Amino acid sequence: MCVLLQTIYRIWNFVKKIKMELNFNLKLNNPFKRSVSEKETPGQNVSESQSMNFDSMSLFNGIGGEIPLDTAMKFTAVFAAMRLRAECVASLPKTLTERIESGKIEALNHPIYKLIKYRPNGYMNVFSFWEYTNSCLDGWGNAYVLIRRNSSAVPVELLPIHPKYVYVTLSNGKKWFRVSGSRWYDGLYSDDDMLHFFSLSIDGIRGINPISYNSPAIRSGIGATAFGNEFFDKGGNIKAVLENDRTMGVTDFKEFQEKFNGNSNHETALLDGGWKYKSIGMAPEAAQMIQTRTLAIQDIARIFNVPPHLLAELSRATFSNIEHQDIQFIKYSMRATLKRYEVELENKLLFDNELGKIEMKFNIDGFLRGDMKTRAAFYHNAILDGWLNRNEVREMENRNQVEGLDEYLYPSNQNITGKEEENEKENSGKEKDNE
Repeated sequence: MCVLLQTIYRIWNFVKKIKMELNFNLKLNNPFKRSVSEKETPGQNVSESQSMNFDSMSLFNGIGGEIPLDTAMKFTAVFAAMRLRAECVASLPKTLTERIESGKIEALNHPIYKLIKYRPNGYMNVFSFWEYTNSCLDGWGNAYVLIRRNSSAVPVELLPIHPKYVYVTLSNGKKWFRVSGSRWYDGLYSDDDMLHFFSLSIDGIRGINPISYNSPAIRSGIGATAFGNEFFDKGGNIKAVLENDRTMGVTDFKEFQEKFNGNSNHETALLDGGWKYKSIGMAPEAAQMIQTRTLAIQDIARIFNVPPHLLAELSRATFSNIEHQDIQFIKYSMRATLKRYEVELENKLLFDNELGKIEMKFNIDGFLRGDMKTRAAFYHNAILDGWLNRNEVREMENRNQVEGLDEYLYPSNQNITGKEEENEKENSGKEKDNE
């Protein structure tokens, strides 16, 4: 009976997908172009239609169009910021816990435990999976992961899909995803079968592309880098012109040109015949190249919400404030990203009766650990105050448990309210036994 119901459910879901696709094709030529206003053309994606048009904005006139991600990542600050965030997410321990009466335990026997903890699919380990997923989120503002399920609707595989192959639409209050061009995963998928992580959104359906929206700032950094490269490629020579009041023949001009250009860098050219050297370029000092490149790094730090010192910009960093900036990076940058992952994973991978009982968490305690002296003081107070035992502390430091260290300690001059008389009787009994 159960197998029959599952078969009927799969057939009904398939028919629903076909019906959705037919309705979309009858309504619009491209079903995944949702019109939100009369001014929006049917050939525009809802997210693309509301993106900034830098050419039409007076504030950014002359700056140029959007920068593709491949170009933006050649700017070292963008590459470093994306790599930092991706590696931070990938390196964090992932835990799947189950609530019980006495607290929480690790859900070792849950079907998705291995997907979260070790191997999400057949060709990626858990580190490379989350590194790629977060790179898509930071580079395109959206990350998509296809959920493969077995006949019991239990997730058995998580397959990341490049954002450029996925188109999103909203129909009857539910999101649908069309995958096209991926070769292996093309098709139409409901919201239940696709993990969709997206950053800041202007429509609640897709995240905006941070590279496209911040192209002017990124272009400024790329331009400063190109200016410096060109300056040094030409041996530090500044653009100039040669002036002369008299007219020269072709032969004389070629002879002078060969003589002048024959001087290598750092050599002094001798100008005769009334020639004058006039500089028309701008020196790096006048262009404030160093300051411009520093501000460009700070712009990238703002875009990706990363402290500048983590991008090797240390102009305002001191030994006293770097530790606090690291904590702020976890609290105000990484924590929001991790919560975005946790919520989506719980909503899509767990059944309704498991919500609230099974929890998916990224453990950030490792990032917030202090130095040895600070941790020793923390553990010392926790043990003496009686809310951690010594074996729990050993486990937090990745050490094996020792027999006899499971008891909770508390100072001898402190008692639990209402048990003072019992403690006195126990102490007096021990004294009589000793006598």
